[in-house]
Order: sequence, then C-alpha cells, then structure tokens
Amino acid sequence: MPDSLRLAEARHYDRACEERLAIPSIVLMTHAAVECAAILRGECGAGPFVALCGRGNNGGDGYAIVRTLASHGLSAAAIELATPREGSDARVMYECARRMGLVRPGPASLRESFPLPSAVVLIDAIFGTGIARAPRGGELEAIEWINEMRRSGSPVYAIDVPSGLDAERGVPCGAANTVVRASRTLTMVAPKHGFLCDAASAYVGRVSVISIGGPSDPRSPVLME
Repeated sequence: MPDSLRLAEARHYDRACEERLAIPSIVLMTHAAVECAAILRGECGAGPFVALCGRGNNGGDGYAIVRTLASHGLSAAAIELATPREGSDARVMYECARRMGLVRPGPASLRESFPLPSAVVLIDAIFGTGIARAPRGGELEAIEWINEMRRSGSPVYAIDVPSGLDAERGVPCGAANTVVRASRTLTMVAPKHGFLCDAASAYVGRVSVISIGGPSDPRSPVLME
C-alpha cells in the first residue's frame, strides 16, 4: 500500500496528472469510478446500490459509480443532496446519471424510500477531502441515515474519505456523530494522512487504495516540478 498523503500532496498529484501528463480531470474521475464499481460488484454482487451524492467532486464520483454499476445491469440509484456546480466535472457526471434515470431527489424521502431494515449497499459520496466545516442540513440528515442503515446491517462504502472526517487530522469536522461510519473506505491514490490517527479507525473501516489512472507512485519523478 502506498505511503499516506497529506492533502496538499493529494491535490498536487491530481494537478500534476492534468498539467504534466495531460490527463483530463474528468478522465481521472471516470477511471476512479470504474475501479470503485469493480470492487462493489465483486464484493456485493447485484446490490441494490444507493449512492448519497453531494455537490462537489466526491458527489461526481458517486454519480459516475452509479452509472457504471447500472451499465452492468445492476440496480443502482443516486440520491441528489445538492446539485453540482454548472461546468464542473461533477455536473457532467450528474447529468449523465440523471438522463439515464438514475437520480432521485433527497434527502427528504430517504426513510420513506428505504425503511429500516433494508438490504441495500450504501455509497457515501457526500463530502471528500475538501470539507472544512461540520455537516449540516440535508447533508447531516443523510449522514445520520447512513449510520442508521449500517447499524441495521447495510454495508457502507465511503468514497475517498468518510463524509464529515477531516482527512488531514483524522478527527470529525464537527461532533463525533456527524461522520459516516464506513465499513470500507475506497480512497484515491493513497491513504490520507489522517487515516493513521487512532481516532480515524472508528470511521474508515477497512481501507483500499484506488487507482485514478495516473502513476502508482504518488511521488513519481514524472509528477514532480
């Protein structure tokens, strides 16, 4: 497993892939989604899968994963917690999933649509490494619902980082109950520095590193300026 990365190093990797290796950011997102979907298919069979998607790139990953799962004939849906920004990669992935009929409005209908207990595989794509505040509103409600579902037996796969966790420090951005408690974390390129902290173990579950299509070594000379 690669060494852990500070958030600045993770952002440098993404930027260097785009600027030095000419890999468009949306290609990196697509590659990551295909890798994540392959793990989900291998470990969870036919699902059904439900992704909780925020407005940023983490949400874009969720929409792309759902679309990939659906392309294999699996039952998959994305819950839209906030519409991604116009012109962003996340908005492209959202629009693709929406036109395929895979997007549902949320979070008001979560408990009505998926009453406890419910056999569903949950994909946490609400917040990524960019979160700098305690979750609130519909995003917090979705995190609380995910944790309820996990307690009822649903597996929870966090994409890159459990939502609400400060990936640099390994502690919640808000209160302890405002972080997704994942069964598995599928993290991009390398474990984040905060995952090494004892406090993070209650949230990340088992961690697997996901390729996004760049060099396997995040400190490869081809990425250094």
